[in-house]
Amino acid sequence: MVKVCDEVIGQMAREIARQIEPERIVLFGSWARGQADADSDVDLLVVEREPFGPQRSRRQEAARIWRCLSPFRVPADVLVYSVAEVDRWKDCRQHVIARALREGRVLYESA
Repeated sequence: MVKVCDEVIGQMAREIARQIEPERIVLFGSWARGQADADSDVDLLVVEREPFGPQRSRRQEAARIWRCLSPFRVPADVLVYSVAEVDRWKDCRQHVIARALREGRVLYESA
């Protein structure tokens, strides 16, 4: 397993951006708050342009992201949502999207 640090997290975000081309990648959780320890995983919110539904599987897209992260061998939780879903839930304080946006740090944003 690779030792997690800000440099490795940045490399992970760049690899997701290169292969997946999301709208945004947000680091949240203990790494974003500066409270990570040796047992902390990396929490990422990946926001994609296209909605999920019958024609586009969230599960398959998450698997694609996991494949591009597999060389890093870093414990991570990756949440995948569309721009529309983020817009819908960003103001709902109990939703993980709102928490991620509130405490998170943007690692990547498309131009």
